[in-house]
Amino acid sequence: MNKSIKKYTFKIKGFTPDQLPFDRLVEYYAEIKKMLDVAEHLYLVGVFEGSHASSFSIDPIYESKLTRRLDAIRHGTAPANACRAHDTINKMLQEDGTSGALFGEQGQNVLQFPGKQADTGTQMQIRDVATITGELYYLAASESDVKVRVKTGTYGAVYCSTTREIATGLKDFLFNNVKVNGRGLWTKTSSGEWRVDEFVITDFAPVQTENLRATINRIRELELSWPKDPLNDIREVEEKGGQIH
Repeated sequence: MNKSIKKYTFKIKGFTPDQLPFDRLVEYYAEIKKMLDVAEHLYLVGVFEGSHASSFSIDPIYESKLTRRLDAIRHGTAPANACRAHDTINKMLQEDGTSGALFGEQGQNVLQFPGKQADTGTQMQIRDVATITGELYYLAASESDVKVRVKTGTYGAVYCSTTREIATGLKDFLFNNVKVNGRGLWTKTSSGEWRVDEFVITDFAPVQTENLRATINRIRELELSWPKDPLNDIREVEEKGGQIH
């Protein structure tokens, strides 16, 4: 290999190539692609044993672009999609019960992924029943349960688990919005943010979505009797102290 070509190595602690399922490894690669934004110039050149290690080479022309992106991720100034990918890798490592890191050419630690070790900044944890609503975008069976992921507006991607029976029903709503009920573990970090570390789905319901016109038409079909000036009627009620005569 040309000496001017730099290599980076992504290591997952505690796994060997024959222990990490291929589809899971591909998921990690997909997030690395989003995070680094130079995928078309990044090449897989080796997979090594010990801690699972994937070595990538970068086209020298784009080395400076990659370096700037890595600096931005470390300082929290990278684009939102890159930061989300970095967080997703951390969550995946938490789910897999391990940690990881991206190393440079000389073996220096370029990016740390604490994974399961990320709870050092934890201030509070609460376990309670709850309902989460979002897009169901992932289902994968394991030996003991089924892994589920729901994309929410409040918590981002929530990593869940459930039984095969419930997952059989959920599969009909893949890539649709669902409301899942269950018991979860919320963690408040030192930064004051809340994250969902665990969520076991006990039941679910599909979420019906419709546009504004459809909603208006549905209300019209109810044939409700509306006052001619509802705002004036509300003002009159307020003037009378909330009494209706």
